[in-house]
Amino acid sequence: MEQTAAATNEPGFGRTLWSRALIILGLSSVAVVQPLLDLFGNNPEFFVAGRYSSTQIVLFTLAITLVPPAVGVTIVAIATAVDRRAGAVAFVVVAGVFAAAFVMVLLRTIGLDPAWIVLAIVAAVAAGIVWLVTRTRGGGMLARYMAAANLLFVALFMFASPASRLVAGGGATDDGDIDVPTPEGPVVVVVLDELPIATIMKSDGSINEERYPGFAELASVSNWYRNMTSNVNYSPRDVSVILSGVLPGDRDLPTSTDFPRTLFTLLGNDVPVDRYESLTSLCPTSICGDIVRQPLGQAFEDASVVYGHRVLPESLRDGLPAIDNSWGDYGAQDDGGDEPQSAQGDDGVTYTEKAYSQWSARGADEKSPLGQIGTLSERVNAIGAEPSVNVTHIVSPHRPWNLSPSGEVLSYDPLPAIDADAAGFEFKTLRNFQLHSMQTGAIDVVIGDMVEHLRSLPTWEDTTLVVTADHGYNFTPPEIGRKVTPETAEEIYRVPLFIKAPGQTQGEVIDDSAQAVDVLPTMIDMLSGTTDWEFDGHSLVDGSAATNPPKLSTGVDELLDVVARREDLFPEGDDWTALAAIGEHSDLVGEDVSSLKVGEPSELTASLDQESLLDELPTSTGKMPFVLAGAVDSADEPDGELLAAVNGRIAGVLGGYEPGVGDAWDFTGYVADFYRDGANEVTLYEVTGSGSAATLHEVERT
Repeated sequence: MEQTAAATNEPGFGRTLWSRALIILGLSSVAVVQPLLDLFGNNPEFFVAGRYSSTQIVLFTLAITLVPPAVGVTIVAIATAVDRRAGAVAFVVVAGVFAAAFVMVLLRTIGLDPAWIVLAIVAAVAAGIVWLVTRTRGGGMLARYMAAANLLFVALFMFASPASRLVAGGGATDDGDIDVPTPEGPVVVVVLDELPIATIMKSDGSINEERYPGFAELASVSNWYRNMTSNVNYSPRDVSVILSGVLPGDRDLPTSTDFPRTLFTLLGNDVPVDRYESLTSLCPTSICGDIVRQPLGQAFEDASVVYGHRVLPESLRDGLPAIDNSWGDYGAQDDGGDEPQSAQGDDGVTYTEKAYSQWSARGADEKSPLGQIGTLSERVNAIGAEPSVNVTHIVSPHRPWNLSPSGEVLSYDPLPAIDADAAGFEFKTLRNFQLHSMQTGAIDVVIGDMVEHLRSLPTWEDTTLVVTADHGYNFTPPEIGRKVTPETAEEIYRVPLFIKAPGQTQGEVIDDSAQAVDVLPTMIDMLSGTTDWEFDGHSLVDGSAATNPPKLSTGVDELLDVVARREDLFPEGDDWTALAAIGEHSDLVGEDVSSLKVGEPSELTASLDQESLLDELPTSTGKMPFVLAGAVDSADEPDGELLAAVNGRIAGVLGGYEPGVGDAWDFTGYVADFYRDGANEVTLYEVTGSGSAATLHEVERT
């Protein structure tokens, strides 16, 4: 009788499942829903770059809210239907998964990173949470009440977050009064990404034409505004500034709704528009046609990757697709006015630029440096003589830096050095600049080809041409990247600006202060147009004074100081061989080994990771070992850097030692292109002495 009564008092299947479902919903609300909706709600550029519709955004929100707990509830329901005890075990497991995810979110937020510590804390705290929600009346009740928090988080996303305006959509816009004569030739705007002007300059203030002949040719036919600064260090906002002449508000998105008056609406009603917007959506559908939207599945794929980076400790994130080098910000932080504070996660990591689904959906080929530079080449070479607007923003030479001027890709693609406390940091910062310069050289080839192509058109003199960049990058240690400080601002904000006006055939260097916000007003002036639009910038050719204070000083002396400091680190000249010549023995780079003193073999031995590639270069996939990597066998860190000879000629310096496996010290190094098609020979040397007394000692390879 007692057993019968107990069975009668036991809750039925439906009531049990309902109670457990509410608990799972409650745990999911803080483990999944709040972190993701807060992240994407505060970073609407994710949806802008993906060109997602308001319907897709709503479906994305509902799926994030309902699918994870629905999967958990389904598992528990099936197990419970089979056996009550199995259902109880399944419920504990599902609750444990969500509890563990919640704890990992908290630990990632406070910055706790060692994996073993994180996992130990997660196991202990998650077990405690599961015990509370499954074994105590108060814990279970609290978790069930938390299920209602899903409605709160969804409502905040839909109606109160920066992304809410994308859900609501935009209304009609007014183009204002525009009086601009129809151009007699093409209007071309090229926006590059993450290119400080110092990269392409020499300390005498000229362009390094040995390394960058394309930019030198561009400067010969245009106004080079050498004292140009960007207004922000954040691509979607700065591209919006360039094309609108208006500074963005804190909540403005890079869309035609928030920036209704741009180059597209200035000329797009009169001439055809061809544009490639990698991270913005500034051209309205009335001019550029219906938007090609990305599939919702791409948003889910991106969300899963970003969530993994959001919750996992560093060592466990290594297997995830990279979200910092494919476009991301790699440490850029709010500098007090450029990037909205909402763009940062709770742990201070910037997520806005790491979540662009539009970028991901372009596919690996298109979004690679080779694909981006190829896209620029294809688009500029398709420009015809007829009047048109042609705007291209490519994400290059932005990291990753892996493309050479010859169009060949690195066989080994090292991550940028940004940690000043890491082994070999100083050496690796030089490698940062070497690889960035190499990829800038690939862009230079396209810039030169573009000028040649436009010159070949019968409307060359009537062509309007603008080439600029959204922001730069600081290569000077210790603060590598785009975090703005007084020490880094020069390289982050100073960018190229070349403008060729209709009728212009000769170049001029202009050192008057210029800003990104001045580009569109200047173009309107050069096109002999007028408009009632209000700008935050001013024309650079009408003698007017700037109304917006620049980020930096109004002179170029500080810029020239940056270039001079860089030349001190690369003292052997301006060509590509000199780029590989660094360190104590920089003077030996480019020399034939036969012309140098070679002594007894070194006592060191080393291995080379690219050994198998040397028999046939370039590889079948077009890759080249312009960065050599390997390890030196030594109980102690080697005293000096090694030299690498390629086919009998000193090609570069290897160093940046960091502890490897056992008694090995890992090294890397950029080498000049002394390779030949087919089989190649690479020899490593230890060096004793210096200058004329330098002696090479061959390092045996293992």
